[in-house]
Amino acid sequence: METCNLRNWKGKWSRQLAGDFMAGLVSATLISPIVIVIDRSVVERLASDGSLLRTLRTHAFCSILQPKRFYSSKPFFIVWSLYASTYVTANATDTCISQLPTMNESSTSASLTRTFSFLPTYAANVSLGILKDIRFAQAYGNTGHLPSTAPRVPRVAYLAFLIRDSITISSSFTLAPQVASFVPDWVTGDPHIKKTISQLALPALVQFVNTPLHLFALDLIARPHATTIAERSALIRSNWAQSSSVRAARVLPAFGIGVVINRELREVFQQRMIGG
Repeated sequence: METCNLRNWKGKWSRQLAGDFMAGLVSATLISPIVIVIDRSVVERLASDGSLLRTLRTHAFCSILQPKRFYSSKPFFIVWSLYASTYVTANATDTCISQLPTMNESSTSASLTRTFSFLPTYAANVSLGILKDIRFAQAYGNTGHLPSTAPRVPRVAYLAFLIRDSITISSSFTLAPQVASFVPDWVTGDPHIKKTISQLALPALVQFVNTPLHLFALDLIARPHATTIAERSALIRSNWAQSSSVRAARVLPAFGIGVVINRELREVFQQRMIGG
């Protein structure tokens, strides 16, 4: 009997993980086109005096009018891999934690496990996210194509990206659910809707703090020989407002809408897998 129960538990767990995997892949496919258009446009705008809106429009039209070229490109694969890995890791971590016996207890170990449950997602997103930003800065910050020999990336740029992503990930996967209760009841009394509102709003708002770090790191990679801090600061100040707004719009699909879609799809796929 005990062996049978263990086999059933393992079967249920594996089906839940399959649902996690499918939800993550579908969610990444839905939001990646928006993310790649915005990220590439911000990098190209920083390296030129062109209009950000014009650059956004150009790449958006490319995704619609030249889908084969757009969706088969290396930049799309990089962005898709980043968010597929992020969502799948977040889903699988939640599923694994839910299977731990201590999670049903109000214990210190259970509290600590929940507190640090974002770390696997953080590791997956930050490592691939920094790689993506470096490749984009090298490709579109200067020449417009992926170089055969990439220049050395300053350590300070890595640090800036790391701090930027730490703020974004913690606000998206840890703080957003916790601050849902602060949404006023006159907005909505439904806890599920409050959670959705905080998930959409908080990651976008923190980009106004993150963007100077983002622009600083991109400029270090694109212009490694710029001589003064004042030179870089002037560039960051001139691009902060517009780039912050665009990055807030970019984070909305990636860590707002994307997380909500992933959460809903995960429930649907897991129910179907378990029910099947």
